[in-house]
Amino acid sequence: MDVHHLRYFLAVVDHDSVHAAATALGVAQPTVSQALRSLERELGTALFHRIGRGMVPTSAGLTMVGSARRILRGVAAAEGAVRDREGQLHGRLDLSTIPALGTGLVPALVAEYRRRYPKVLISIGKQSDDDPAVALRSGRCEIVVTHLPYADGARPTSREQQLDVLELGTQEFWIAFPGGSDIPAHDPIRWEELPEIPLVIVPPGGSHAEEIVRTMAAAGRLRPPAAVLQNREARLSFALAGVGGTFIERSLAGFARARGAEVRSFTPALSRRYGLVFEPARLSPAAEAFVELAREHAAQDDADPAVSRVRSTKARAAGES
Repeated sequence: MDVHHLRYFLAVVDHDSVHAAATALGVAQPTVSQALRSLERELGTALFHRIGRGMVPTSAGLTMVGSARRILRGVAAAEGAVRDREGQLHGRLDLSTIPALGTGLVPALVAEYRRRYPKVLISIGKQSDDDPAVALRSGRCEIVVTHLPYADGARPTSREQQLDVLELGTQEFWIAFPGGSDIPAHDPIRWEELPEIPLVIVPPGGSHAEEIVRTMAAAGRLRPPAAVLQNREARLSFALAGVGGTFIERSLAGFARARGAEVRSFTPALSRRYGLVFEPARLSPAAEAFVELAREHAAQDDADPAVSRVRSTKARAAGES
């Protein structure tokens, strides 16, 4: 299998069309098209659905993405071509993060990483699977940013497949209501004081959503939702428009207040620990650099008694209890 063909394949996956992939790679469009046809002949299956000028991976194509990324990372490491003559790191960093952690520290870490390593291509995917091990061991990404603790449902088959956890901090969740809502004036509020205002929520199934349901049920404050959104990032917009209240990350509280929302915190607080999960034996140089940057942040917070302790722990196959 030609490594260049894999590179072209992934470029089309990332850019959704042959034309955009060719532009990004700096090659002629027929070169990419021919490479895809050769790869499909070699594998004996179609890798893309051709929809107009766009390209959408088939199920076989999606299955191949993780393996292709892992092969190219290995090639880069084997060639030793991960730094240029000025010592600048090259390569690709593939992260996957749950949407709830798309604000706050994670963007700040990515921004600092970008300043340090401007020649590394950064790809950040959505982590929708509650089990990070699946994404990591399939090669779909090298680092997962997720809530902790997590359970490794995909049992490792060797010592090399053991996963590490780097805890980064604690994420607290508040609640935002449309401006002018009749809610308690004091802050924080108790769960029993939640007003009878319907909420904009996300579909059940995620560990965080289930924790909210359990907490509200214990306080006797469950009620039918105002709306259920598949796109969790749109919740605050719907709340600001007056549809109902919604839970938000604490890092969004200032943004919500500036746009007229009534925002309250809770007592007891609703919070989750979060961090990085990764397979240390298989990290590319680009991913190793990101983990090292996160460790620097962890060390700084660990030295500050005003900040929650950040620690690195070895993840067990069954997760933390």
